[in-house]
Amino acid sequence: MQKLFILIILCFIFSCSVKDMTYSVNKINPNSDLNSVTNNYKLDYSNIKNWSFKSGFHNYKKLLPYNYNSKNDKSFVISVFYIHPTTLYKSEKWNADTSHFDNNNFINLCLENQASVFAGLCDLYAPHYREMHINSYSDTINGYKAFDVAYNDVLSAFKFFINHIEYDNYIIASHSQGTNHAIRLINEYISQDKELLDKLLLSYLVGMDVEKNNFPIPICKSTDDINCFLTWRSFHEGYYPEKWNYGDNYHSLNPITFQLDSSWSEKKNHLGILLPNKKILFKKRISVANKSGLLWVRFNNLFLKKYRDNSYHKADFNLFWLNIRENLQYRLLKNIEKY
Repeated sequence: MQKLFILIILCFIFSCSVKDMTYSVNKINPNSDLNSVTNNYKLDYSNIKNWSFKSGFHNYKKLLPYNYNSKNDKSFVISVFYIHPTTLYKSEKWNADTSHFDNNNFINLCLENQASVFAGLCDLYAPHYREMHINSYSDTINGYKAFDVAYNDVLSAFKFFINHIEYDNYIIASHSQGTNHAIRLINEYISQDKELLDKLLLSYLVGMDVEKNNFPIPICKSTDDINCFLTWRSFHEGYYPEKWNYGDNYHSLNPITFQLDSSWSEKKNHLGILLPNKKILFKKRISVANKSGLLWVRFNNLFLKKYRDNSYHKADFNLFWLNIRENLQYRLLKNIEKY
């Protein structure tokens, strides 16, 4: 029982970063204003060192959960561009430098807990980028500058991705800060090119708010829609977060039923939680419902209830890993003649 407790706590605390990193005891903050000259260079995405994962070079099997049976998986002629969340919270700089890319355990966890959803089904590409420090969300001067530095790397990586992928059709997947960059990428770059937009089959814009009537692609409305996006932000049942946007003007999709309504999913349809030991456990233990642009999580298990938290942002993918993966295969198989 103690071992299970440790695994769950690790899942919710260390899976990937969060918008508010106050749980980090050893947090280090930037000690001066951002110096634009320091970051006035472009990353070379022909250099493998600037990719945390690149299809054809890295082995996708190393990302998959240990107890996941992939025998019935399908392989699709689709590429995935994955943008990881914030991992920079112990730094005196506003943006990561390239040394942050080397053997970064937090980025590796993001690959294992999030990008792994797509591993083996599609060609996976995950760029390193000079992500902004977590404090950028609360600094309206340095934060905007740091965001631009990070976004420009993401844009450069995406241009390389589009020009070098084997398959034309693609998916964008992201979480937290990565989703902020993905939304900007779609708004400012992809939507300006009809051919590029038409080839974007799905966008998983997870962990950040997406406002209704202010986005160039529609939200997915059924379990087999394509050319649309999916989004959710996980919080405990009944919790309204003070520092997040929510309300009827924000999108939320149920990652168990893949519906937009406010009905609670049935626990029998929950396929398990991906833990950071790379094992899927606790099947049929979660029900979720959309509420005011948030995803409320209800644990149907006394053990899990005992260790509840208000926010499950860090586990937005972990809680529903197998549901997301199975639905992705279903969507792509149902629409295979369209691409």
